[in-house]
Amino acid sequence: MSWRIIYISDAEEIKLYLDNLKVVKDEEEILIPLSDIHTIVVDNSRTVVTGRLMNKLSEYHILMIFCDDTHHPNTFSLGLYSHYRVYGVLYNQMQWSNEIRDEMWKQLIKIKINNQKSVIEYLKGSNSVISSLNTLANNVVNGDETNREGIAAKLYFKELFGDNFRRQRGAIDSYNAALNYGYIVLRACFARTIVAYGLHPAFGIGHRNQFNAFNLVDDCMEIFRPIIDLWVRISTDNSEYLDTKTKQQLIGRLHAKIYIGDQKQTVLNAIDLFIQSFIKSMNNNDLKLLVYPQDGIAL
Repeated sequence: MSWRIIYISDAEEIKLYLDNLKVVKDEEEILIPLSDIHTIVVDNSRTVVTGRLMNKLSEYHILMIFCDDTHHPNTFSLGLYSHYRVYGVLYNQMQWSNEIRDEMWKQLIKIKINNQKSVIEYLKGSNSVISSLNTLANNVVNGDETNREGIAAKLYFKELFGDNFRRQRGAIDSYNAALNYGYIVLRACFARTIVAYGLHPAFGIGHRNQFNAFNLVDDCMEIFRPIIDLWVRISTDNSEYLDTKTKQQLIGRLHAKIYIGDQKQTVLNAIDLFIQSFIKSMNNNDLKLLVYPQDGIAL
């Protein structure tokens, strides 16, 4: 199983050499076997990437993330139709009923809130907030029609980052910037895994926005978000700048260990195990087949 995350901040060119990634900088060349690589992050707009490499990355299901001039993830590339049973998997996906989709969304939101509660417990936060999150998790209904997720999020982020914190995608304060950066990388990794297993990322269960090409990705990553939240809380101060070191550490969180089922796995492996079990659960209309992180802790 691929495991390496390659962060490229200063290189003239990356290209294919046999079945290796060749990184060229000045007169230095580095070769990395493609079979070892899970993700490549290109954080340098001057780096040239060859077409031959891009096509080979698709064969290996390797995710490539490009950062913009502000060093934030902006674009990711993956092969959309590289699964050998793409029609069969897609056919099964289209057969998922509204009932099982609503039941699964209820389950995912319940798990997410419980993971948020675990983060607050780990940080020795307010007992009243922990109790409220527990109550909210136990009262999620099918499809989360009563929006327990949104109510929990307000309590959770206020406890995590203070009364003045407001969760915003476009905010530039260090907490929001770090959360946004971590979520984008996490989202890309889920997209890579979902596509590798032949699912169409636009056909979601809870997210059903016709303008969102990654509804299913956004569904599945929900229960993993607290992993990013915890790391941001313990490693980021309330400054106005998110430095490169913190960004690299956020990417490195994908190698952190978490408990999923009865196993201790890296986040990358846990994503893979979760997606496999998610497909089985949906295809067999059986939520008991779902394997998921037991808490939000990843250190």
